[in-house]
Amino acid sequence: MWLTAVLVRVLPAAVGAAAIGCAQLAGIENTVGPGDSIAVTRLSIGSKIVLTPVDPAEVTATYFVASRDPSGYDRVSPVPDPSHGRLTTQLRAPAPVEFTLAHDAAPIPRLFAFPGPQLSVLYGVLEHPNPQPAPMGATLAVNATLDAPIVAGQSFQVYVVGAWLQRVFSAIEAAPGAMQVTAPMLSFTAANSVSGRPQVDQITTDDAFLILRYVGPSLTGVAEAMPFTQDMAGAVTTPMFPAPMMPVAPAMPPLMFNAGVSPAAIAERYRTVQPAVAVPPAVQISWSLVAAPGYAVVSNAGPVLQSGTLAMTDNGVTLTYANPFATRGWNTIFTLATAVPRVYMAPIGPMGTSVPVTLFAGMNQFLEPPPATPDPVPLELPAGLPQVITIGNTVLATDNAFIKQSSQFFNVSFTVDAPSSAADQGPRSYNLQLFDLVLDPTMMAVDRVLVFAAAGKDPAFALPPELFQVGHIYTLRALSTLGGALGTEQGDFRNPQLPLAQAYLDSGTFTVTP
Repeated sequence: MWLTAVLVRVLPAAVGAAAIGCAQLAGIENTVGPGDSIAVTRLSIGSKIVLTPVDPAEVTATYFVASRDPSGYDRVSPVPDPSHGRLTTQLRAPAPVEFTLAHDAAPIPRLFAFPGPQLSVLYGVLEHPNPQPAPMGATLAVNATLDAPIVAGQSFQVYVVGAWLQRVFSAIEAAPGAMQVTAPMLSFTAANSVSGRPQVDQITTDDAFLILRYVGPSLTGVAEAMPFTQDMAGAVTTPMFPAPMMPVAPAMPPLMFNAGVSPAAIAERYRTVQPAVAVPPAVQISWSLVAAPGYAVVSNAGPVLQSGTLAMTDNGVTLTYANPFATRGWNTIFTLATAVPRVYMAPIGPMGTSVPVTLFAGMNQFLEPPPATPDPVPLELPAGLPQVITIGNTVLATDNAFIKQSSQFFNVSFTVDAPSSAADQGPRSYNLQLFDLVLDPTMMAVDRVLVFAAAGKDPAFALPPELFQVGHIYTLRALSTLGGALGTEQGDFRNPQLPLAQAYLDSGTFTVTP
């Protein structure tokens, strides 16, 4: 999953994990002209990190300047400045700016509200450079030799870093007693996507095509194919494995991590959020160690080294681990992910029937495991947990609120708790995401469709009125981030770094009325 102090798509039980999705980071440069300006750089996270400036002509942006206009804001359109790779204005005071990208697969308006006048935005995506769709019906013939016969309790998966695909081998493809894992017609669909994108990308020589072996939740073996490009004509492509699977050998000296966790204290913090969630025993607590190619930009997508869950009676995690990808610069990220679900019955089924959708409150923490110490590293989830979200004069503390459509901007704000552990631990920033609850009639399930995302220094945002459509049901997700780049509170996210903590809350649902 892709992590950032500015914008992140958060999965219920693990950020990251996280996946991911995509995110944006904003930074300041004080070397360009006097007016407000914005530049966008695409940050492709694959087996390596690649930065590509986005042509200003492909960026559509609007600055919102508070005024006496009936909507509450004037809209100012910047003009392209190709010589500096920016969109520029004559505005002399920092103003919130909303932008979309012309070639984004699903253009989503993204708002940045920071006190810096000149933003440099990193648009982070789990991908290799210049991704192309895989050919229709593309298949691979996989045959990887192992270092030992397959035994009960082992599982195998293919994991492609770059195209970001993951698929588990069946019991037939990885049969007990066999010395190979074999899949003569292996294919990928959107369900295999680690990034969450609907497009399945063509595998290229920029990718790492891995076969991973696990015993329970622990990585015990890795086989890597020689770099190859998937046949675009749709013919079967055969990855070549130059060597048998290598066992994951313990590091010397062994790498150890000892973390202290208090499930009872975690549960107590969830008791104050609105809408209320059930705690305990509904608190979900999981952890993972991941070899992260995007470690340097705080993305924890990558091969899982170890993972597990914690019960309410546990007091931490103690483990010994190895990272066979460390020599590639895929450093280890430890994620502690906690969440509490609640179920909303959305009245959007046939004939007005209700369809369940799960909403969440969550707290997560991310760090590189430090050198072994005699005392456990305390994991206190220090980011402030959003408590309640307000839109206009409506407190979204329960579901099924009604919000009247308006020509004015909608003021949205939220409060957060203040854990004592958060004192002086780094910069803070805030995010807001707007989700439209949409029925998928083929699955009779509710999709949470992201339609807007905002990031800023304060937990308060003004949302354009055109976002809200009459008859639609929405929920807002508030996020609070502690840590990251030292200049976060001024909007400088050019150098994201660990440790980092995030907490989030899904609001009560609301329907827009005429």
